[in-house]
Amino acid sequence: MRHVPMASRSFPPLRTVPCLPEVQAPPPEPEMNDSSAEGETPLPAHAQIAKDVMERCIHLLSDKSLRVRLKVLDVLEFCVIVLHLHENHLLPLAHRAWPALVTRLINDDPLAVLRAFKVLCTLAEKCGDFLRQRFSKDVLPKLAGSLVTQAPVSARAGPVYSHTLAFKLQLAVLQGLGSLCEKLDLGESDLNKVADACLIYLSAKQPVKLQEAARSVFLHLMCVDPDATWLLLNEICCPLPYEPPHPSLQPVKLGGMGRQRTEFTDNVLDLLGELQRRETAAFQAGPREAPEPQPPSLTEALG
Repeated sequence: MRHVPMASRSFPPLRTVPCLPEVQAPPPEPEMNDSSAEGETPLPAHAQIAKDVMERCIHLLSDKSLRVRLKVLDVLEFCVIVLHLHENHLLPLAHRAWPALVTRLINDDPLAVLRAFKVLCTLAEKCGDFLRQRFSKDVLPKLAGSLVTQAPVSARAGPVYSHTLAFKLQLAVLQGLGSLCEKLDLGESDLNKVADACLIYLSAKQPVKLQEAARSVFLHLMCVDPDATWLLLNEICCPLPYEPPHPSLQPVKLGGMGRQRTEFTDNVLDLLGELQRRETAAFQAGPREAPEPQPPSLTEALG
């Protein structure tokens, strides 16, 4: 076989292969959160973050460190505020957090109780009906009992008492309790518990701020049940005689009739005066008259 040098070999011409266009991968589909997977409207980004944070913080309500518990309570309050427009997500989280929150309210350091009560007020404002039975059963008896127990202490305490944590807790509970009664639409028996616990704070022996806070509770009670509030206050101090409109009727007898001036008189008279002003204003306003029916238009008459 004869050897052919490389220079004399002939090769077929090279053909230019056109470059194929680069195939791009399809864009990734956006991740769907739990609500979109279930067919619900997806949460806004800030609400989804608040939900995730709340889910991860609930178990820390029982942390051994008081500092951690206080910080978690602050975080939970902010999460509730952010999620208040998304009840389908807020209510299950509130249900999960409730047992630990109750423990913070009734069996914790006073500073944690104070912070937990603030969270409770925020929850009541955002999801009131959901908390009614839970508050009535788990929290109200403890709060009312605590107010009754602390009342003699604050009544005989000096000016320094207003700087103590116990005073701040009393004040916070009294300032928030009336609003809770109204927002949660509590029943008659629960309202009676609140009234009985707060009545002793209408005494002139109590610090002025506690008296003012107690009056605010009864102002809220007037909105919920004005008749029962009127009767309770008149059992303490009744400034006016109530004569029956006909001789055949028995005279009205109230516990506060004929009583001498007491430590409760000033605050009770102030509340009765406010109740009278509200009733007078409501009477003067009168029921709204229904608009007069308008004759049908020509188009309506012709069908």
